[in-house]
This record gives sequence, structure tokens and C-alpha cells, in this order.
Amino acid sequence: MTHRLYHMILPGLALSGLIACGAQESPTAASPPPAATPRALLGPLVERFWDQNAASSPWYSWGGAEARYGEAPADLLTPQALANSLALEQRYLTDLAALAREPLDAEAKLTYDAFRRERQLSIESYTYPTELLPVNPYDSLPQRFAVMAAAAARRALASDHDFEVWRSRVQMYERWTDQAISNLREGLRRGYTLPLDVVTRTLPVLESLGEDAPTSVFYEALGTAPDAPDDAERARRRLAMRTVVKERILPSYRRLHDFLQTEYRPRARTSVGWSALPLGPAWYAFLVKRATDGARTPAELHALGVAEVERLRPRLQAVLAETAFPGNARGFVDSLRNDPRYSYKTGDELLSAYRELEVQVAAAAPALFSSAPHADFEIRGVETFRATTAAPLSYRPSLAAGRTAAVLYVDTVHLDTRPAIAIAAPYLREAVPGKHYLLALQQDNADLPRFRRYGGAPSFIEGWALYAASLGEELGVYRSPDAKLGAVLGQLECAAGVVIDTGLHAQNWSRAQALDYLRAQLPLDELATANLVDRAVALPANALSCLVGFNELQSLRAHAQQTLGSRFDVRAFHAEILKNGALPLDLLDGELKRWIEAAAIVETAPPTVDAASVPVAAGDAASAAGAAPVKVEAAAKLE
Repeated sequence: MTHRLYHMILPGLALSGLIACGAQESPTAASPPPAATPRALLGPLVERFWDQNAASSPWYSWGGAEARYGEAPADLLTPQALANSLALEQRYLTDLAALAREPLDAEAKLTYDAFRRERQLSIESYTYPTELLPVNPYDSLPQRFAVMAAAAARRALASDHDFEVWRSRVQMYERWTDQAISNLREGLRRGYTLPLDVVTRTLPVLESLGEDAPTSVFYEALGTAPDAPDDAERARRRLAMRTVVKERILPSYRRLHDFLQTEYRPRARTSVGWSALPLGPAWYAFLVKRATDGARTPAELHALGVAEVERLRPRLQAVLAETAFPGNARGFVDSLRNDPRYSYKTGDELLSAYRELEVQVAAAAPALFSSAPHADFEIRGVETFRATTAAPLSYRPSLAAGRTAAVLYVDTVHLDTRPAIAIAAPYLREAVPGKHYLLALQQDNADLPRFRRYGGAPSFIEGWALYAASLGEELGVYRSPDAKLGAVLGQLECAAGVVIDTGLHAQNWSRAQALDYLRAQLPLDELATANLVDRAVALPANALSCLVGFNELQSLRAHAQQTLGSRFDVRAFHAEILKNGALPLDLLDGELKRWIEAAAIVETAPPTVDAASVPVAAGDAASAAGAAPVKVEAAAKLE
């Protein structure tokens, strides 16, 4: 996801500043033979873009993706570097426009359209100076570097060369830190400032990462670094690594923390909405377009979120009635939170429950899916420095080349506030058949160009994840009303997130107003409620993708079922949804409706796949028999 990751962290610089500094052109490859067809030209073009963009993005290799990109430049927040990146985007969009689209076959047209969409959005992003707001408490480079640097130390430092590459990346991060401080100062001067609440939440994260303590995520990685040929060599290498951590990495975090604490925080803005910034309304509208594939305006999304919350209320009450609990949803969840039968005493116990659930879902998956990804994922407790800001469950995909495994991160700290009903629906959403299933299958598809294998539209990814959580009853893992309630609450949380995101950034809501709305709609503890609001403040429009994508997938399934009737095959439908990767929703809509129309004119049902021949995920060797829905018992915690 390199190019997308780049623009998530550094989406833009004011165009006037870019023009003033002058872009330096990257070397271009030799022109192909004149007789080459548009399809023959398209593939190399999109692959060249991937290589050139990855070569200018060092965090791509910090996680251990492809070592050949390890020596990338570090001046990523400077006007010149951003100008170079913009020039790269513009040049490839121009080169793409020179190719005739009409002669392309259907698959090549998808690549053409998706690549054009990404380049257009990337170019538009440079209108807005995101580089002046480079940190937040949830997902910015300081956190990413900590996660990736630790993973690299665990997995890759088996030689002196590996160590030197790792140390060069540390030096890049040091320079990034200094440039980030400079940009934050420039933001103060120009009126582009972070909200006070965002700064206040960021400070403890940086303080934890800069602490010189044995529990540091960087020191922890040293204990699991690969062994050297002999004890003396191993001791020498680990001492060198420890020195780099102590003298280079930790001081960088402390430097950024101290700047935010002493110089920036007193001047941070008290407003929370993006509309309070210069260019704010237009900027937020762009973020909305990028998050939702341009489906709706902020006002339309706000109305959609409100309507969805109201639609889900009766469903929530219906599931609650199945429990025979006399009170409301908040009272029910509170009763479970205080019931020893629905809580976990230790983090290891919670991790074990997720691993049991992994096996059960894998056993049921062939009922709805005709294939499974080759790659597995780790289930791991979230790092200490992210414990206060992390979601109860979150997923990080593996990087290109597979040198770092996909990880399902579990909050094992706040056990007293997470009742057991919460684990099944989030697992389906984040792991299988949700994000891991989608993204790992996509990475397995070598026929896709790399920007499609390792990227994807947020509306598809988040929408698919919420759709996957809705499949729990079909998979047989929502066996009790408690588990069903967890799924409905997940949908309600998504809808309410749309309301508060658009309310904060487009309708001048205060933080208190957003908190009050969530308290009225969701039976969450105060930590989770505050995190949802503060995440929406820090990452505008990120909460919008799930509802738009979910509605599209639900609509497509309803259309397929209505059109095909008894010939509707849910496994074939899911395979068709996923075969092209995480496409923008309008492209997905066109592809699926053509498939439905073609299937509707076939006189006989399409052949089914023998489930006994279908590969399944690791750990479910005894579960692959039969194509009919497989009913399995949920974990004891879910009963």
C-alpha cells in the first residue's frame, strides 16, 4: 500500500508553494516500441510508477518489505520533496492519458480507471498542506516507525548489512522529526494548527516512545533479534543496536514531545473541526470524496448516518428482547461487563479466546467462500504505547514481499471494560472473512498490478469489513442473542461515527456535543466513547468509509438475490466481489451488475465447487467438508 500510505501521511502541500520551489523530474524509462498495444504499454507504466514512488518512500522498506528501497531519501516533508512527488503524479497521469482506453479489455480498463482515479486524487491532495499537521495520537509516522522498526529488528537484522540498513532508516526518522518540528512551526505561523485535544492525546504516546526503559518497544525487539554465528558476534550486534536506540531513536521522540509540550500546545487551537482551518470546508469535502469515492456530500452523509442510526434502533431492541433482559442496551452491556462469566481475567486468556474463534470461523468459512488466502496472521496484544488509543481489535496487513506478517492486534489492557460479547463481531470484521481475508486474497492475486495488490479503496475495505461482520449468523458463530447484539452494535457504531465525523467537521459540533450524541446512542464505556470522538477529530473522514461501502455491498447482494432467485450462489457472489481487489465503489458496482446480468440469462445454475477441494485457513484441517452452511459451536465465552 505504498503510494496510498504515502498520501495518507503526507497528502499535500499548497500548489503555490510547490510551483515556487520547482519540481525535479525523476529519470524516465526508455520509450517502448511504437508498435506496442495500449495493454502492453499500460502494465509497464503502472509498475514503473510503483517502483519510482516506493523508491521515494523509505517507510515502505522500514517494515521489511523490499530491501532494494531501503536507501530512500528522508527529506519527505520539505517543499522540494513534495514538489518532486507531485511532479511524479502529474507525469504519470499525463502518460496514462496518452494511452487509448477503448481498445483495452475489461480487466485492463479496471486497472486504467483505478490508476487514473488514484493519480487524480493524489494530485488534488497537494492543494492542502497536510505536511503542516504531521502528527496525531492514532496513526502518524512516529507510531508507524515504532511498529515497523520493532518488526524489522525482530525479523531482519541477521547480518551487519541488515544492521546498517536499519541504522540508515533510524537516521531518516531523525531527519523526519526535525522537519516535522519545522513544519509544525510553519503551521502555527500560517494558521494551520492541531486541535488542543489532539496535541494533549499525542503527548503521552510520544512520552512513552521516548522513555529510556526496559519496556520500550525498541529495546524489547533486541531480545528477539536473530542470533549471530557466535556469542561474541551476537553481543556486539545487540550492543550496537542498543546504542542506536539509546542515542538516536529515543532522543528523537523526546525532542518532538518537548516541542509539542512547551512550544506548540500553548498555541494549539481550541476548535476541533476541520472547517476552522484555512481552506477547511473544501479540504474536508476532498477528504470525504477520497474516503467515500465521491458518493455523497458531507450534508448528505450526515443525514444518511442519522437515518441509519434510527433504522438500527428497532433491530437493537429486537435482539435485546431475545435476551429477556428487562432494561435497555446500556444496562444489558453493563450487566455483562460486571458478570465474571463474560469477562477475561488476563490478556493471555483473551488472546486464547481469539485463537479458538479463529479455528471455528475457519471451519465455517467454506459455507460462504470458495477459496482462502495462503497467508496466515498473528494474534498479538497491542503495544503498550498504543494501549490508550488503540481500538479493541485492529488489523495490520503484511507488506509487499511478505517479510512482515499480518497482525491482528488485541487490546489486552482494558479487560474490565470489554465484555465477552464484543469479540465475535470485531473478529469477523478485522480478520476472517473481513480485512485479512480481503487483503490477503488480494495480495495472493499475482495477476493484479502492485498498486491494486497492495492498495485499495477505503470504502471497499471498510465496507467489506462491516459486511463480513454481518455474516456471523450465516457462518454459525452468532449462536446467542449476546453475539448478535455485538454485531448490531458494530453497525450502530459505524453509523454514529458518520454522524459525529460530519457533525464535527462540517456542522461546527463541539467535542462535548459529539460525546453526548454517542452516549445517547451507544452503550460504550467512557474510554471507548472518548476514543471514537477524538479519533474523528484527529482523522477527519476516516469514519465515513464503512457505512458507504457496507450499503453498496448490501445493495449489490440484494440485487443479485432478487435477479437470480433460486440460482443465487452466495459463494459465487463473494468470489466475484473479491476477485478484482478493493475497487472504488462505482467500478465495483459496474462489474457486479454486469456479472449479475450475465448470470441471469444462463438457463442453468452455474456449477458449484466441491468444498472438499477448497483450501482453508491454517488451523482448520478437520473442517473442510461440505458446501452447505456449517454450524459450529461458538467459544464458551460467547454462550
